[in-house]
Amino acid sequence: MLHLLLVFSPFLSDGSFYLDVDGGYGEWFQYLKFGSVIWLLATLIRRQRAPLYIHWLALFAYFLLDDAFRIHERGGVWLAEVFGLPAFLSLRPQDIGELGVFFFTGLFFLTTLVLAYQLSDHSIRRFSQPLILALLGLVFFGVVVDMRPEMASRPFLHELLIVVEDGGELIIVSIILWLVVKQAKQVNGWPAEQVHQWVQTIAMTIGLFLLFAAILGFIQYSTPGLAGNDGYYHAKMGLLVRQQGLKPTPPQLPLTILNEASFYDHHLLYHLYLALFAKTDPALDGGLALTQQVKAATITLSALAFVAIWWLLRGQGVRWATLWVLALLALSEAFLYRLSLPRAQAASLLVLVVGLHWLFHGRYRLLLPLGFVYVWLYNAFPLLFVLSGVYFIAVALVRRRLVWPAVVYPAAGILLGLMINPYFPRNIVFVGQHLLLKLWDAAATPIGIEWYPYDTWALVQNSGMALGLFVLTLLLLNWRNKRMDAHELTLFFMTAVCGLMLFRARRFIEYFPPFVLIFAALSLSSLWTRWPQKWSAHQRWAPLGFFLLLLLPITLTLKAARTVMNESMPANHYAAAALWLDAYSEPGSMVFQTDWDDFTRLFFYDSDNAYTVGLDPTYMSLYDQALYAEWVQITRGDVLRPSAAIQDRFHAAYVFSDLEHEAFLQQAAADPGLQEVYRDAHAVIFAVTDQGK
Repeated sequence: MLHLLLVFSPFLSDGSFYLDVDGGYGEWFQYLKFGSVIWLLATLIRRQRAPLYIHWLALFAYFLLDDAFRIHERGGVWLAEVFGLPAFLSLRPQDIGELGVFFFTGLFFLTTLVLAYQLSDHSIRRFSQPLILALLGLVFFGVVVDMRPEMASRPFLHELLIVVEDGGELIIVSIILWLVVKQAKQVNGWPAEQVHQWVQTIAMTIGLFLLFAAILGFIQYSTPGLAGNDGYYHAKMGLLVRQQGLKPTPPQLPLTILNEASFYDHHLLYHLYLALFAKTDPALDGGLALTQQVKAATITLSALAFVAIWWLLRGQGVRWATLWVLALLALSEAFLYRLSLPRAQAASLLVLVVGLHWLFHGRYRLLLPLGFVYVWLYNAFPLLFVLSGVYFIAVALVRRRLVWPAVVYPAAGILLGLMINPYFPRNIVFVGQHLLLKLWDAAATPIGIEWYPYDTWALVQNSGMALGLFVLTLLLLNWRNKRMDAHELTLFFMTAVCGLMLFRARRFIEYFPPFVLIFAALSLSSLWTRWPQKWSAHQRWAPLGFFLLLLLPITLTLKAARTVMNESMPANHYAAAALWLDAYSEPGSMVFQTDWDDFTRLFFYDSDNAYTVGLDPTYMSLYDQALYAEWVQITRGDVLRPSAAIQDRFHAAYVFSDLEHEAFLQQAAADPGLQEVYRDAHAVIFAVTDQGK
């Protein structure tokens, strides 16, 4: 009904209500149901390792991946191109190819179904019979009716068939979920009260996710563009992963340690995550759609990090866990800004919070796959080993026990993630070159501002509440008249580590405030149980008082975070110039930039050309220190007639410069080897000719 209202009436304007739109609300609802089915089947497999359960889990996991990554559509296009498939009746060649993909995958899963059916007992066969009927319905709507819009000439009939196909799939998967829920309740022996409690928990989780998504969206949409510069690189990499697969064509940075022979995508899983959202090439609309898609991905991931903190506090029995997590919104505007960047910071925080939750519950084995995932996700993976090491020390000091699994499993996961890696052994070399030099070398090469510490007063201004809460917690701990337990000591140590990291580099602000809050929540919650008896009658009003107390600092911090976000450079700052390069230069042309951090926006619009330096100036200095020094001299305007060096040393065909490099622009204007071919209010482009020699 919403789909038809959107098409044929003015009452709806949000295109995400289209049933057939990629990434729409219907598709995400389907993802949620498929994910629930897979989780429930996993609980059944834990009880009974029946082949039929394994078959159904694999099948529905394939359906989820197929929906998310359009496997049958891509496979259909590939088959049509490779085998030169013809059109047939009203079906296009790619439609014929899609039918071929359906045939081969269907044949495979039909074979596994028959074999698993023979090897399973009667009760599981009986459970599978209605699933088989539902599966036939899913095939009917997803395959037979899927060919319908191409055959429908009238607009209303076309849209009605879309509703029949996609709506039919939604209803069938809901039926499948209902069948699996019934089986899981019976096999696992879940009482009605427990199921009711789970429903309440799920509803609370979804409600909090939507709340935090709305609040973070309030910050995110204070600017139409993406915060910072690196997000444009990640956005384009997410699109390339969607278009080309897990190892897309890397950015062309031949004069850096990220050249084609040495490239390592140290945000591999993050780019895979962005690929779920990134759909539109910036060349089609100037980057408007891709920017909005990546904003949605950033909000989603950041909201999940907040929900994970709530889940951790709830699991530790902290009273008013929801209010404590809301308090995180008041602690630091810099923290909220960093989590609003389209980068892997929120994912990194999410991993650490999940790891802490599993450590506190003694589920050490799960830290092995978590460590593996962390390596593929982001190069901050050593923090998981630091966290487990801190926990190991705290348990040894408090409980006089050596919990070796707590450090062995994450260490093994990290090691496996490094070794079993599409970029091995280049990833090992990169870790040494990039991380170790930044942390321990006094680096003569200027680096991004995030690697430098805050001034003391700036830190007090943007994170004073977090610092104050840490000090207050330490003071109130003395009031308890008891020692810290292992969990509290773990959090104290980890908060101190994060504080030291923050004093070393401002980029670690995303860790200090959340760990301060978790430390305070766990340490101070026990004070509530010691509340004087005369106040017990008023305890029910305490959460309301706590909430009212938070309103003012939350409001001020959100306002400050929006102000910082609004200072971001406009989304289309270099759009016209970069799109000019994309349109008029030969693919693979070398572009000489006068500023290293212009690369991300140029790459966002034009990933076909090569660039002298990007992402980090140390990548070029590590590749060739002398060449880097020469690049610095040219960009500062210290080289007369720079075109000769730009052509001979950097092999560049074009020069891109912002208008702030005035000394260089003066040299370029007097250089006959640099011919101005484009200029706007933000940038200028020169073609490099032989006249300068």
